[in-house]
Amino acid sequence: MATKKFVLGDDLPKQNPWQDDRLGHAPFALRIARTIISMEAPHGYVIGLHGQWGSGKSSVLNFVLAVLNKHNQENSEDQVTHIDFRPWLISGHQDLIFAFFKILAEALGPIENRLIRGLKQSAKIVNGTTDRLVDAVATVALTVDPTAGPASNIAGEFAKKGVKSLIGRFLEDPSLQAAYEKLRSELKATKRRFLVTIDDIDRLEDEDVRSIMQMVKSIGRLPNVTYLLSYDRDIVWQALDRNKKRVGPRFAEKIVQQELELPVPRRNALLALLDREIAFLTDQIPDETRWQYIVRDGIHRWIRTPRDVVRLANAIKFSWPALENEIDRADLLAIEGLRLFDPSAFNWVRDNRDFFFHDGRFFMADDKLKSDIVEQLKRRLKEQDSDQVLHLLSILFPQARKPLGNDFGSENHIDVEKRRGIGSEEGYDNYFGLHPSVDAISKVAVHDFLGRLDNTDWIERTIRNYMGKTNSRGEVMIGKWLNQLRIHFYGRDAAKPTQQLLDALFRVGEDIISQDYPRHMFELTPESQLRFLIRNILEQWGESEAGSHLIDAFRQATSVAFMADIYVDRGRELGIFKYNSSEGPVIKSEDFKLLGDTLLPKILNAFADDSLEEAPFYFNIVRTWEYLGDPADVTAWLSKGMTKSAVFLAKAGRGLASYTLDTAEREYSVSDKFPEVFDLKALNAAARRHASSSELNHDQRKLVKELLRASDAILFHDDALSESTEN
Repeated sequence: MATKKFVLGDDLPKQNPWQDDRLGHAPFALRIARTIISMEAPHGYVIGLHGQWGSGKSSVLNFVLAVLNKHNQENSEDQVTHIDFRPWLISGHQDLIFAFFKILAEALGPIENRLIRGLKQSAKIVNGTTDRLVDAVATVALTVDPTAGPASNIAGEFAKKGVKSLIGRFLEDPSLQAAYEKLRSELKATKRRFLVTIDDIDRLEDEDVRSIMQMVKSIGRLPNVTYLLSYDRDIVWQALDRNKKRVGPRFAEKIVQQELELPVPRRNALLALLDREIAFLTDQIPDETRWQYIVRDGIHRWIRTPRDVVRLANAIKFSWPALENEIDRADLLAIEGLRLFDPSAFNWVRDNRDFFFHDGRFFMADDKLKSDIVEQLKRRLKEQDSDQVLHLLSILFPQARKPLGNDFGSENHIDVEKRRGIGSEEGYDNYFGLHPSVDAISKVAVHDFLGRLDNTDWIERTIRNYMGKTNSRGEVMIGKWLNQLRIHFYGRDAAKPTQQLLDALFRVGEDIISQDYPRHMFELTPESQLRFLIRNILEQWGESEAGSHLIDAFRQATSVAFMADIYVDRGRELGIFKYNSSEGPVIKSEDFKLLGDTLLPKILNAFADDSLEEAPFYFNIVRTWEYLGDPADVTAWLSKGMTKSAVFLAKAGRGLASYTLDTAEREYSVSDKFPEVFDLKALNAAARRHASSSELNHDQRKLVKELLRASDAILFHDDALSESTEN
């Protein structure tokens, strides 16, 4: 399959006003061109075109020239000769004024040699043949005849002279002024008209800006020559005035006789241009409230010029191939916009991962620490942008909305995870790594999985592929995989479950719950993730369908232990098993009865062939068997097993104990109340017998010793009470 190619855009100026005008500049350029064509400038004329960098000034110049060329082609007797002078290509290599006159000379062509001789003779009379002013005169001569022989050689030395001093001395000398005036009269007599365009003056160093503008004001002001200068006014004026306060007109106002301001492109036109450039991304962004906020608080602020469009579009075209479908599309556009146009906010986001995901020093942090870190951000932001930036961040990171001061319109964290937003750990790590994180489950893998929920064998193989694996942070991958599935069957736009998926989960269920995973505070174990996933799946079917699907899964399942876990979960929801649950039932009572009718025979069969002992845990098996069958049979099975096997005792006791989390070793605690189905004396005797058994590992021995302690406390207390009563 061929990889889609993204064509990176550029901000090269457009050429054809009849085909390339996407921002409405062509009518403006047409008016300028018609004015230039219709005007005469016997003393020269200077037009300034002002616009910010990237606003499209060069395109307007090209449009003007296109109209001018069309006029010249259609009117052979009324020509306007164009001279294109690009000072920023020359700056730093040779004097701008010399380069300008050389280009001007090439456009003018030869005029009588007597004019050149007159200029040179004037210089000799006043200053002698060796005076450096001859260089300046020769340069002027070069403008009328670039093939003037010795004059060209002399002009070659001009590039080595100081521009400012040469111009000054030239203008101060009366004889040379006379010669220059003669040059002006001769040029006027030719009746030819010239348009000199000088683009991107604001790209030059300040000294070069002053040289160019001084040239235009003095030596460059020639008859029938119209200048069309393009620049950012703020940059050029600052260079000319050198930050000095002036009384009266600014220096630029003495040079530019007519300043035109480039029309500001319509915002809708710029946004439409951006949309065309990144349609591969925006076409699949849902038009919902959060997207409208991203547009309002981000894109509308950022996109002000065509260059802004190119920068943002190119950034997206670069990052999307590396992150395709591994991060939310709207969030990628927003975070790339922050990087380009709000770098202070972007750097703050990049440097404060722990703040967003309650890690490190922000784990269980108080509000003051959170508000302090937000204050650091506020100090970095421009006052006029602060509110919108903070609101945009609260849209991208809804978990941080309160410290950011925008406690409204919050998005559920499940939805952020589901769409792989930048506000999810996976989305954040993917973006800042510029590739799917090795510590995260690929969003593409999840979507592929959800698209193939009709094949039980394939589903089982895919799930088993994550079992027994950990990422670089030591996190259990099957837990992360089940969490991703769980959130996709929850909330808005939930995935549609299938019977094949439920059957596959029952196939792998016992293998998942039997693993002794490390447990951490506030983190669900894979066992819990699996049981919540099944509940979410049943919720999507609804009470009317969920029961029948679950019954079908029970009929095909072979793991009594896992079926018992799911059966107890449904019994708790229905209030049958005591448990403080706030979750309502997901199946009907009559379907729960049918589940029991299916499960009890399987428990009894496993008891009969002794395979029941192989279950990883017994607690929910015991609870289910006691509820559905004869409690005496359960008690007898437990007592016999605990007496015979230390491992059996550890399995049976696991459901009786609670234990610590996030400690180097588990510390067990057993209450002073045991379920009636357990024979307390048999349990106590078994615990005393197996407390130091070599069959047990260190953790199991700690559990058995705690069972012994708790049962001793109860039995000795009861014996003491009995003796007291007898006495």
